[in-house]
Amino acid sequence: MEFGVVVSSSWNVRDIVASALAADESGLDFLLLTDHYMSSRSTESVDAWTVLAGLAVKTERIRLGTCVTPIPFRPPQILAKVVATVDQLSNGRAILGVGAGWHKPEFDAYSKWDDDKVRVAKTREGLELMMKLWASNEALDFKGRYYSVKGAILQPKPVQRPYPPLWFGTTGTYMLRLARRYADGWVPPVPGVSEDVYRTVMKELKGQSHERVKRSIKVNFNGTLNELSQTIPKFAEMGFDGAILARTPREETPDAIKQFAKELISSYRTT
Repeated sequence: MEFGVVVSSSWNVRDIVASALAADESGLDFLLLTDHYMSSRSTESVDAWTVLAGLAVKTERIRLGTCVTPIPFRPPQILAKVVATVDQLSNGRAILGVGAGWHKPEFDAYSKWDDDKVRVAKTREGLELMMKLWASNEALDFKGRYYSVKGAILQPKPVQRPYPPLWFGTTGTYMLRLARRYADGWVPPVPGVSEDVYRTVMKELKGQSHERVKRSIKVNFNGTLNELSQTIPKFAEMGFDGAILARTPREETPDAIKQFAKELISSYRTT
C-alpha cells in the first residue's frame, strides 16, 4: 500500500510548501494539490502546476500531482507542455490528475463551460492529443472535433515514458468508462465518498465488472487522520492500493503528516 496527502490550492504558498516538505521528509509516497482557480469554498487560489514546479525543486523523492486537473479547462497542448516540464524538474515524479471539471463559475470566469457530455468528450480528445504530443518525435498534426494543432513539437519529453501516470478523479459513469481505458490510478473527491461508491469504483476499475480491465489501476481512498486509523485495515483487505490524508486544516497538516507516517504508515507499507 502507498500513502499520500492532498492539500488545497486555496492555501497560501507557505502552507503548501510546509506540507510538501513534511510529506517528503516523512516518507510519504505522493502529494496531490487541488487544481482550481475558483471553487465553491474559496475564490482564492494559486496555480497548481506553477506551485508543483516549485515543489519539484524543493523536494527530493515524493511524487507530485493534482487532485484533479479539469482537462477541458486549459488547451490540452499547453497542459501537455506544462506537465512535461514538471516531470523534467522533478526528474520523473509528476502525476497528472484527470477530471472533466464541475464548477461552472470557474469555467465561466477563466475558460468555457459545456454540458457534461461535451466536457467528457473534450477530456477524451484532450488526453489523446496530449499522449500523441508526449510520444511523437516528429512534428504533429492533429485535428479533432474540439482541438487541433499543426506542426506541434513537444521537447523535451517527460522523463517518465511514455508519459506521467494518469490518475482519474471521478465517480460519473462516462468518466469511469474513460478511466477504464486510460487510467493508471483513481483518487476519490476530497470531500470523500460513501463505501458504496468505493465498492462501485473497485468493480469498475479492478476488472470485476462486465468489461474487464486489461491492466492494473491503483485505487486509493481518503480520510482524516482519525478516519484513516479506523479504515486502513478494512480498505487494505478490500484490495485498495493507497491511503490519502485529506480534509486536514492547513495549520495542522504538517504535524498530521508526521503523525500519519509515525503511527500508521510503517504498519502497512509494502516492502
